Amino acid sequence: MKSLPKIQEALQKLGLDAWLLLDFRGSNAIAHEIIEMPQNMHCTRRWAVLIPAIGEIQTLVHAIEDFTLTHLTAKHAIYAGHEGWHQGLQSFIDRYPKIAIEYSPMNAIPTASKVDAGTVELLRSMQADIHSSADLLQMIAAVWTEEQLQENLEFTAPTLGVIMQETFEEIRRSIQIIGQADEYAIQQFVMKRFADCGLITYSEPIIARDINAASPHYAPSSKQSSQFGHDTIVLVDMWACPAHGNGTYSDITWMCHTGTSMNDEESLIFNTIIQARNAGIALFEQRFNEQKSVMGCEIDDAVRALIDDKGFGQYFVHRTGHSITTETHGPGANMDNYETKDTRIVLPMTSCSIEPGIYIPGKVGMRTEVDMVFMQDGRPIVSGNTPQQEMMFLG
Repeated sequence: MKSLPKIQEALQKLGLDAWLLLDFRGSNAIAHEIIEMPQNMHCTRRWAVLIPAIGEIQTLVHAIEDFTLTHLTAKHAIYAGHEGWHQGLQSFIDRYPKIAIEYSPMNAIPTASKVDAGTVELLRSMQADIHSSADLLQMIAAVWTEEQLQENLEFTAPTLGVIMQETFEEIRRSIQIIGQADEYAIQQFVMKRFADCGLITYSEPIIARDINAASPHYAPSSKQSSQFGHDTIVLVDMWACPAHGNGTYSDITWMCHTGTSMNDEESLIFNTIIQARNAGIALFEQRFNEQKSVMGCEIDDAVRALIDDKGFGQYFVHRTGHSITTETHGPGANMDNYETKDTRIVLPMTSCSIEPGIYIPGKVGMRTEVDMVFMQDGRPIVSGNTPQQEMMFLG
């Protein structure tokens, strides 16, 4: 467990006695990740790892799988029957009553809810003072290193911005030469540019013409793709990280129009999402200048309020943004008071997206997305190129 000192420091900062990691047959992916469980480990019985704020790690494993956690430097204990399991947990709680587990009150943050209700009931019957590990997890897994920050700002984000511009030029070129562009062909152009530039991604980018973009997570494939020509609105959403695998993601969405102008409704929609995005950026900047923290749900409220005021609230059907780490959707605070109520404070040396969208079924979808990166002192900056403020016309 590489991050033990960091975990114990975070536990002390949060005033917690210990972090109790519990799993049954892979039910808690967070626990597996934190203890760096070997991928080929055969686990059919319940196990527990207790990480105290001060002191030695302790484990509890079943007698027929006493090898399960031997990769950890810890004080190991073995149980057999359910009474032994209960006794082992009770011994943990007696010494460390104030614990963090993968639990979220009222399931407010589903990504942090991995421990089942029955286990929560069991621990409370043992007089455990249970706290969500959501804040703890953010401090451990969502905070970037200085090296990751520098690489993202100097390489990943700028490179992705260049590829975005190249993608628009490829769309323009295709329409000029053959009269149309194909969503899938443009997507594959992006993937080739990723490879050329030393970037990788877990999922291919979204290239969606107007009516397809009305479905927020539509993406073309070799079996599903649309062609488009002049006077078409196109959404381009791409995300990537360095090919070496230890860097952080950059994730951006821009809009282009293959003609020379939009109609009044299209202009209103586009300008609304730009203003809404900027409202989120402005709130981050305001709180930093006031030396105040900000919760993810507050950013969502600020962005959503502007879209609501313009009459498009019913068409903004997802959260404003997500945590970004070495995964596109990381374990940190999300900008969300819609799908969930994320009350976590946005921390220095983390990153998140701001990506409001308006999606009118059967008609058009538009989204704008930037990445916010928070420096060591909490100062918010927009990574990569200057955020899109005007529609990119290709005609």
